[in-house]
Amino acid sequence: MLLSVEKNLHLDIVIGSNRIINFSPVKIGVLSLALLLVFSGGFAQRRSSTPPPVVNKPDSKKTERKKEDYKMLAYGLTTNTNSGLLGGFVVRHSKSIGTYKWNPVHQYIAFEAVNIKNNKERSEPTIIANRIIYGKTNYLFSLRPQYGREIVYFRKNGEDGIGISVIAAVGPSLGLQKPYYIKYDRDGKGAVDVVQFDPNIHTDFNRIQGSAGIWQGLFTSMKVIPGAHAKLAANIDINTFGNNMTGFEVGLTAEYFSKTPEIMSNQLTTNSRFYTAGYLTIYFGSKKQSKTK
Repeated sequence: MLLSVEKNLHLDIVIGSNRIINFSPVKIGVLSLALLLVFSGGFAQRRSSTPPPVVNKPDSKKTERKKEDYKMLAYGLTTNTNSGLLGGFVVRHSKSIGTYKWNPVHQYIAFEAVNIKNNKERSEPTIIANRIIYGKTNYLFSLRPQYGREIVYFRKNGEDGIGISVIAAVGPSLGLQKPYYIKYDRDGKGAVDVVQFDPNIHTDFNRIQGSAGIWQGLFTSMKVIPGAHAKLAANIDINTFGNNMTGFEVGLTAEYFSKTPEIMSNQLTTNSRFYTAGYLTIYFGSKKQSKTK
Protein backbone atom coordinates (compact mmCIF):
# COMPACT_ATOMS: atom_id res chain seq x y z
CA MET A 1 0.00 0.00 0.00
CA LEU A 2 1.26 3.48 -0.87
CA LEU A 3 -0.06 6.89 0.18
CA SER A 4 0.68 9.77 -2.19
CA VAL A 5 -0.21 13.45 -2.33
CA GLU A 6 -0.53 14.93 -5.81
CA LYS A 7 0.19 18.56 -6.74
CA ASN A 8 -3.51 19.38 -6.67
CA LEU A 9 -3.60 18.20 -3.02
CA HIS A 10 -5.48 14.99 -3.72
CA LEU A 11 -4.62 12.10 -1.37
CA ASP A 12 -4.42 8.71 -3.07
CA ILE A 13 -4.34 5.21 -1.60
CA VAL A 14 -2.42 2.96 -3.98
CA ILE A 15 -2.08 -0.82 -3.89
CA GLY A 16 0.39 -2.15 -6.42
CA SER A 17 0.01 -0.15 -9.61
CA ASN A 18 -3.69 0.62 -9.12
CA ARG A 19 -5.08 3.71 -7.43
CA ILE A 20 -7.88 2.35 -5.21
CA ILE A 21 -9.32 5.41 -3.46
CA ASN A 22 -8.83 9.13 -4.17
CA PHE A 23 -9.57 11.67 -1.43
CA SER A 24 -10.00 15.37 -2.27
CA PRO A 25 -9.42 18.04 0.42
CA VAL A 26 -13.15 18.85 0.57
CA LYS A 27 -14.08 15.21 1.17
CA ILE A 28 -11.34 14.77 3.79
CA GLY A 29 -12.61 17.87 5.60
CA VAL A 30 -16.24 16.70 5.51
CA LEU A 31 -15.35 13.21 6.78
CA SER A 32 -13.12 14.60 9.57
CA LEU A 33 -15.74 17.12 10.71
CA ALA A 34 -18.49 14.50 10.70
CA LEU A 35 -16.45 12.05 12.77
CA LEU A 36 -15.49 14.83 15.22
CA LEU A 37 -19.16 15.70 15.70
CA VAL A 38 -20.01 12.02 16.17
CA PHE A 39 -17.60 11.39 19.02
CA SER A 40 -17.83 14.81 20.69
CA GLY A 41 -21.63 14.52 20.70
CA GLY A 42 -21.51 11.04 22.17
CA PHE A 43 -19.04 11.97 24.94
CA ALA A 44 -20.99 15.12 25.82
CA GLN A 45 -24.18 13.11 26.20
CA ARG A 46 -22.48 10.58 28.44
CA ARG A 47 -20.95 13.25 30.69
CA SER A 48 -24.27 15.06 31.09
CA SER A 49 -26.35 11.96 31.79
CA THR A 50 -27.28 11.06 35.38
CA PRO A 51 -26.54 7.57 36.72
CA PRO A 52 -29.50 5.21 36.39
CA PRO A 53 -31.28 4.24 39.60
CA VAL A 54 -30.18 1.01 41.19
CA VAL A 55 -32.67 -1.77 40.67
CA ASN A 56 -32.36 -4.77 42.92
CA LYS A 57 -34.31 -7.09 40.67
CA PRO A 58 -32.54 -7.63 37.31
CA ASP A 59 -34.50 -7.49 34.09
CA SER A 60 -35.53 -10.83 32.70
CA LYS A 61 -34.24 -12.04 29.33
CA LYS A 62 -37.69 -11.44 27.88
CA THR A 63 -37.65 -7.80 29.05
CA GLU A 64 -34.09 -7.28 27.79
CA ARG A 65 -34.97 -8.67 24.37
CA LYS A 66 -38.07 -6.50 24.18
CA LYS A 67 -35.85 -3.42 24.51
CA GLU A 68 -34.03 -4.45 21.33
CA ASP A 69 -37.09 -5.52 19.34
CA TYR A 70 -37.72 -2.49 17.15
CA LYS A 71 -38.06 -1.42 13.54
CA MET A 72 -36.17 1.53 12.08
CA LEU A 73 -36.81 3.52 8.91
CA ALA A 74 -34.40 6.29 7.91
CA TYR A 75 -33.49 8.58 5.01
CA GLY A 76 -30.08 10.05 4.37
CA LEU A 77 -27.59 11.83 2.13
CA THR A 78 -24.30 10.25 1.17
CA THR A 79 -20.92 11.26 -0.19
CA ASN A 80 -18.13 9.01 -1.41
CA THR A 81 -14.67 9.15 -2.91
CA ASN A 82 -16.04 8.52 -6.42
CA SER A 83 -18.57 11.36 -6.34
CA GLY A 84 -18.91 15.05 -5.68
CA LEU A 85 -19.65 16.48 -2.24
CA LEU A 86 -23.26 15.31 -2.59
CA GLY A 87 -22.98 11.75 -3.83
CA GLY A 88 -26.60 10.63 -3.65
CA PHE A 89 -29.38 9.58 -1.28
CA VAL A 90 -30.22 6.51 0.79
CA VAL A 91 -33.32 4.88 2.25
CA ARG A 92 -32.70 2.17 4.86
CA HIS A 93 -34.83 -0.13 7.01
CA SER A 94 -33.86 -2.55 9.76
CA LYS A 95 -35.65 -4.77 12.23
CA SER A 96 -34.60 -7.10 15.02
CA ILE A 97 -34.42 -10.79 14.08
CA GLY A 98 -32.35 -12.40 16.85
CA THR A 99 -28.91 -12.45 18.45
CA TYR A 100 -25.36 -13.51 17.58
CA LYS A 101 -23.08 -14.26 20.56
CA TRP A 102 -25.47 -12.24 22.76
CA ASN A 103 -25.33 -9.27 20.37
CA PRO A 104 -28.61 -8.12 18.78
CA VAL A 105 -28.88 -8.86 15.05
CA HIS A 106 -31.03 -6.81 12.67
CA GLN A 107 -32.19 -7.51 9.14
CA TYR A 108 -30.84 -4.67 6.99
CA ILE A 109 -32.57 -3.52 3.78
CA ALA A 110 -31.54 -0.36 1.91
CA PHE A 111 -31.69 1.42 -1.42
CA GLU A 112 -29.04 3.83 -2.68
CA ALA A 113 -28.89 6.09 -5.73
CA VAL A 114 -25.40 7.50 -6.24
CA ASN A 115 -23.30 9.33 -8.81
CA ILE A 116 -19.99 7.78 -9.94
CA LYS A 117 -17.18 9.84 -11.45
CA ASN A 118 -13.93 9.00 -13.20
CA ASN A 119 -10.99 10.10 -11.04
CA LYS A 120 -9.54 11.95 -14.07
CA GLU A 121 -12.46 14.41 -14.20
CA ARG A 122 -11.43 18.05 -13.78
CA SER A 123 -13.77 21.02 -14.06
CA GLU A 124 -12.33 23.83 -16.22
CA PRO A 125 -13.60 27.33 -17.03
CA THR A 126 -14.57 28.22 -20.61
CA ILE A 127 -13.92 31.55 -22.33
CA ILE A 128 -17.36 32.79 -21.23
CA ALA A 129 -16.80 31.74 -17.57
CA ASN A 130 -18.98 28.63 -17.64
CA ARG A 131 -17.65 25.28 -16.46
CA ILE A 132 -16.84 22.17 -18.49
CA ILE A 133 -15.34 18.76 -17.74
CA TYR A 134 -13.25 18.33 -20.86
CA GLY A 135 -13.22 14.75 -22.08
CA LYS A 136 -16.33 13.66 -20.20
CA THR A 137 -18.79 11.81 -22.45
CA ASN A 138 -21.32 10.36 -19.99
CA TYR A 139 -22.67 10.58 -16.48
CA LEU A 140 -22.89 7.31 -14.55
CA PHE A 141 -25.51 6.74 -11.86
CA SER A 142 -25.85 3.53 -9.86
CA LEU A 143 -29.08 2.25 -8.30
CA ARG A 144 -28.29 -0.21 -5.50
CA PRO A 145 -30.86 -2.31 -3.64
CA GLN A 146 -29.17 -3.95 -0.65
CA TYR A 147 -29.84 -6.81 1.75
CA GLY A 148 -27.71 -7.81 4.70
CA ARG A 149 -27.21 -7.96 8.44
CA GLU A 150 -26.50 -5.40 11.15
CA ILE A 151 -24.90 -6.60 14.40
CA VAL A 152 -25.09 -4.26 17.40
CA TYR A 153 -21.91 -4.29 19.53
CA PHE A 154 -22.47 -1.23 21.72
CA ARG A 155 -26.02 -0.39 22.72
CA LYS A 156 -27.32 3.06 23.56
CA ASN A 157 -28.44 3.71 27.13
CA GLY A 158 -31.82 5.22 26.35
CA GLU A 159 -31.22 8.69 24.89
CA ASP A 160 -27.64 8.86 26.21
CA GLY A 161 -24.30 7.92 24.68
CA ILE A 162 -23.77 6.36 21.30
CA GLY A 163 -24.60 3.01 19.75
CA ILE A 164 -22.21 1.24 17.40
CA SER A 165 -23.03 -1.59 15.02
CA VAL A 166 -21.47 -3.27 11.99
CA ILE A 167 -23.29 -3.67 8.66
CA ALA A 168 -22.54 -6.12 5.85
CA ALA A 169 -24.76 -6.04 2.75
CA VAL A 170 -24.78 -7.09 -0.90
CA GLY A 171 -27.05 -6.58 -3.87
CA PRO A 172 -27.41 -6.01 -7.62
CA SER A 173 -26.44 -2.74 -9.27
CA LEU A 174 -28.23 -0.95 -12.06
CA GLY A 175 -25.85 1.43 -13.82
CA LEU A 176 -27.48 4.26 -15.77
CA GLN A 177 -25.17 5.83 -18.37
CA LYS A 178 -26.49 9.22 -19.51
CA PRO A 179 -24.83 11.38 -22.19
CA TYR A 180 -22.87 14.44 -21.05
CA TYR A 181 -24.08 17.31 -23.24
CA ILE A 182 -22.11 20.46 -24.01
CA LYS A 183 -22.90 23.76 -25.72
CA TYR A 184 -20.70 24.02 -28.82
CA ASP A 185 -20.33 26.92 -31.24
CA ARG A 186 -20.19 24.91 -34.46
CA ASP A 187 -19.07 27.72 -36.82
CA GLY A 188 -17.44 30.22 -34.48
CA LYS A 189 -20.19 32.77 -35.20
CA GLY A 190 -22.58 32.06 -32.33
CA ALA A 191 -24.58 29.13 -33.76
CA VAL A 192 -24.67 26.95 -30.64
CA ASP A 193 -25.52 23.24 -30.71
CA VAL A 194 -26.28 21.13 -27.64
CA VAL A 195 -24.47 17.86 -28.32
CA GLN A 196 -22.72 15.01 -26.56
CA PHE A 197 -18.98 15.60 -26.29
CA ASP A 198 -16.94 13.88 -29.01
CA PRO A 199 -13.13 14.35 -29.00
CA ASN A 200 -13.04 13.80 -32.78
CA ILE A 201 -15.44 16.68 -33.45
CA HIS A 202 -15.12 19.14 -30.58
CA THR A 203 -11.40 19.75 -30.94
CA ASP A 204 -11.49 23.54 -30.47
CA PHE A 205 -11.82 24.18 -26.72
CA ASN A 206 -12.53 27.88 -27.33
CA ARG A 207 -15.81 26.97 -29.06
CA ILE A 208 -17.10 25.03 -26.05
CA GLN A 209 -19.38 27.36 -24.11
CA GLY A 210 -20.03 25.06 -21.16
CA SER A 211 -22.05 22.10 -19.98
CA ALA A 212 -25.71 21.87 -20.94
CA GLY A 213 -26.56 20.61 -17.44
CA ILE A 214 -27.41 17.28 -15.90
CA TRP A 215 -31.11 17.57 -16.77
CA GLN A 216 -30.48 17.90 -20.51
CA GLY A 217 -31.79 14.73 -22.18
CA LEU A 218 -32.24 13.01 -18.82
CA PHE A 219 -34.66 10.38 -20.13
CA THR A 220 -33.28 10.02 -23.64
CA SER A 221 -30.33 8.00 -24.93
CA MET A 222 -29.78 6.42 -21.52
CA LYS A 223 -28.06 3.02 -21.40
CA VAL A 224 -28.51 0.41 -18.66
CA ILE A 225 -25.48 -1.53 -17.42
CA PRO A 226 -26.20 -4.25 -14.81
CA GLY A 227 -23.74 -5.19 -12.11
CA ALA A 228 -23.34 -6.15 -8.45
CA HIS A 229 -21.94 -4.59 -5.30
CA ALA A 230 -21.09 -5.23 -1.64
CA LYS A 231 -20.43 -2.99 1.33
CA LEU A 232 -19.02 -3.18 4.85
CA ALA A 233 -19.73 -0.34 7.26
CA ALA A 234 -19.78 0.89 10.83
CA ASN A 235 -23.05 2.45 11.93
CA ILE A 236 -22.97 5.11 14.66
CA ASP A 237 -26.25 6.01 16.35
CA ILE A 238 -25.50 9.33 18.03
CA ASN A 239 -28.82 10.82 19.03
CA THR A 240 -32.34 9.72 19.88
CA PHE A 241 -35.27 11.84 21.02
CA GLY A 242 -38.25 9.66 21.71
CA ASN A 243 -38.82 7.68 18.52
CA ASN A 244 -36.60 9.95 16.39
CA MET A 245 -32.99 9.10 15.62
CA THR A 246 -29.89 10.48 13.90
CA GLY A 247 -26.75 8.65 12.89
CA PHE A 248 -23.80 8.12 10.58
CA GLU A 249 -22.79 5.19 8.43
CA VAL A 250 -19.10 5.04 7.46
CA GLY A 251 -17.73 2.27 5.28
CA LEU A 252 -16.36 0.85 2.05
CA THR A 253 -18.09 -0.32 -1.13
CA ALA A 254 -16.96 -2.48 -4.03
CA GLU A 255 -18.93 -2.53 -7.29
CA TYR A 256 -18.55 -4.41 -10.57
CA PHE A 257 -20.40 -3.77 -13.85
CA SER A 258 -21.00 -6.34 -16.58
CA LYS A 259 -19.34 -4.05 -19.13
CA THR A 260 -17.13 -0.98 -18.86
CA PRO A 261 -19.10 2.28 -18.60
CA GLU A 262 -17.66 5.14 -20.66
CA ILE A 263 -17.52 8.13 -18.32
CA MET A 264 -14.53 9.82 -19.97
CA SER A 265 -13.62 9.48 -23.63
CA ASN A 266 -11.67 6.26 -24.19
CA GLN A 267 -9.38 8.22 -26.52
CA LEU A 268 -8.28 10.50 -23.68
CA THR A 269 -8.10 8.19 -20.66
CA THR A 270 -9.18 4.78 -19.38
CA ASN A 271 -12.43 3.74 -17.75
CA SER A 272 -13.05 0.85 -15.38
CA ARG A 273 -15.83 -1.63 -14.73
CA PHE A 274 -14.70 -2.16 -11.10
CA TYR A 275 -15.01 0.62 -8.50
CA THR A 276 -14.10 0.83 -4.83
CA ALA A 277 -14.92 3.78 -2.60
CA GLY A 278 -15.01 5.02 0.94
CA TYR A 279 -18.32 6.64 1.88
CA LEU A 280 -20.11 8.58 4.60
CA THR A 281 -23.88 8.72 5.05
CA ILE A 282 -25.81 10.87 7.51
CA TYR A 283 -29.37 9.75 8.11
CA PHE A 284 -32.48 10.77 10.02
CA GLY A 285 -35.32 8.45 10.87
CA SER A 286 -37.60 6.92 13.46
CA LYS A 287 -37.85 3.79 15.57
CA LYS A 288 -40.89 1.95 16.78
CA GLN A 289 -41.27 -1.06 19.01
CA SER A 290 -41.93 -4.34 17.23
CA LYS A 291 -44.94 -6.37 18.25
CA THR A 292 -43.78 -9.22 20.46
CA LYS A 293 -45.65 -12.27 21.61
